[in-house]
Amino acid sequence: MKKIISVILIFCALAALVSCGSDYKPVPSTDKELKVLMTFELEGEKYELKYELYRALFLNHCSSYDKGDKSFWGTAEAESAKAELDARIVSLALDIFSALHLCKKIGYDPYSLDADEQIEEYIRKSVEGEGVVGFDGDYDAYLAALGELNLNYSVQALLYRYAIANDKIIAYYRGTADIDNPTPDMKDGALKYTADDVRAFYNSDACARISTVIFNADYISRDEVEKRRDKIASYTTESGALGYAVQFTDPLGDPEEILRGTVVGKNSMDMAYYAEVAASAFGLGVGGTSAVIPVNTESRNEYWIVYKMAKTAEHLEAEFDTVEDVYVAQRIGEIVEGVKTSLGASVRYASAFDTLDRASISMD
Repeated sequence: MKKIISVILIFCALAALVSCGSDYKPVPSTDKELKVLMTFELEGEKYELKYELYRALFLNHCSSYDKGDKSFWGTAEAESAKAELDARIVSLALDIFSALHLCKKIGYDPYSLDADEQIEEYIRKSVEGEGVVGFDGDYDAYLAALGELNLNYSVQALLYRYAIANDKIIAYYRGTADIDNPTPDMKDGALKYTADDVRAFYNSDACARISTVIFNADYISRDEVEKRRDKIASYTTESGALGYAVQFTDPLGDPEEILRGTVVGKNSMDMAYYAEVAASAFGLGVGGTSAVIPVNTESRNEYWIVYKMAKTAEHLEAEFDTVEDVYVAQRIGEIVEGVKTSLGASVRYASAFDTLDRASISMD
């Protein structure tokens, strides 16, 4: 379930609003927003990628291709970009739909009255500022803030359902439940495994040990980060590279973690690791240094550098509990990835997709 939440960078800003309203009525989507562009079906369940979701994903990723000039999408040069971005949008939508589908399979309906009530409470707290920096009860201001994120009410509610489903899936397969995520009506689906399974995972190609060096983009230029990245890459030993890197530990970071490293799985569901970071981790050889990776979190903009560390028996035993946690996340990720693959194979494009004018896509 590696990409669940973490891959969808555009939604990270939403977390600042979530503290997750009965007094704040849902805003109906327009006929245009409700147009279905494509459908997916699995085991009798149907999922629709509507214009409103496509719009949110498109607007939050299109600048990588059009550099802010929407007229680009009307040119012949845009054809390959359209195909690439559409594939990315479909993948992101499938991350959501696969979680919703699996959640239903394990016994919880993310479209149930219980889920609706949770969403209403999330919205109420966000609007009123209960526990978060909110909007002092100004619902219009809250909706306007969603619009700045290229979201409407319906897409925002879908993301809440996705987050609820995500929590239920984790609790189910980890065999855990707490006051915030009770699952008394769900059978125990805790994954079964042994210590040897965890060790085998650590030593497999599905597991990487990396060190991440993080810079606050508000206080350092990318050019300067590039220079530091090149210096790290110039060292021929791990101790030399990380010894240099630790000098620039972000004030919010942990110098010891840079030296110790951390473990990630190819399909791990981990809020801290975004798709680009994971791709770098598994695209590097031991001792390799990634390119500078821009990462946008809910609170700030950052630059990340990934250094691929060697896995050792000593590190595994010292960090066994952490590795075990990542192993379980990897197993959950593989389950969701299987659902995603099956859903993706069922895609059907609607006529509205064929006539989509990307140059005109906006929140207006």
